[in-house]
Amino acid sequence: MRAAVGDAVAVRDRIDRGDSLLAAYRADPPSSAVTAVEIETLDLHVLDLFDRTNSPAKRADIAQGLFLTREDLAPLLVLGTGLSGLRPSELLNLPASHQHDTVRGTVTIRVPDHRRGSNAALRWKLRASDDQPWGPGDFYLMVHRLTERARRASDSDRLWCLWSLTGTGTLPPRSVAPLVKEWAHRHRLSDDVGLPLEPTLLQVRRASLLASGA
Repeated sequence: MRAAVGDAVAVRDRIDRGDSLLAAYRADPPSSAVTAVEIETLDLHVLDLFDRTNSPAKRADIAQGLFLTREDLAPLLVLGTGLSGLRPSELLNLPASHQHDTVRGTVTIRVPDHRRGSNAALRWKLRASDDQPWGPGDFYLMVHRLTERARRASDSDRLWCLWSLTGTGTLPPRSVAPLVKEWAHRHRLSDDVGLPLEPTLLQVRRASLLASGA
């Protein structure tokens, strides 16, 4: 989980920085930290780069400043599964609609209960201060904030909205397992005897439920 937390923090900080730079420029373009000359130079550089290479990787690099991308998804899903104990399908299908009670410090999400044919309420307590570890509610609100721009662009009502070379939108569930495997390989995760670890979200969920005594 340490690797997932570290990657999640890096993703959050990256998009927060992009949001801050964009907000500063829009608030006062001529005197902001990013000057008009720098913006023009950057635009020309991007156009020249696209013309010379037409590199999809470079487009992805630019988008990463403001959007979640496919490469960000694995650590976030691993962390979200570990914190919430939700099944992968439940986590991937979380809605963006929620109730944030700042007085009680909770976030409530309504999800389908297929067994009863109705909706069930997930109510998660939020941490009282930044010094406390993330809970599932804190994680949900963070992902909601990081995906807001892509959700607007794709007119989606889902929590998980990403940027890709074909536009913005959600990711097919079948794409998740390979992403988690690639992420584990990239971090060289290993088990107790040093063998390469290839976790699945179901395994992460089982470990989370065992740790919580559920």
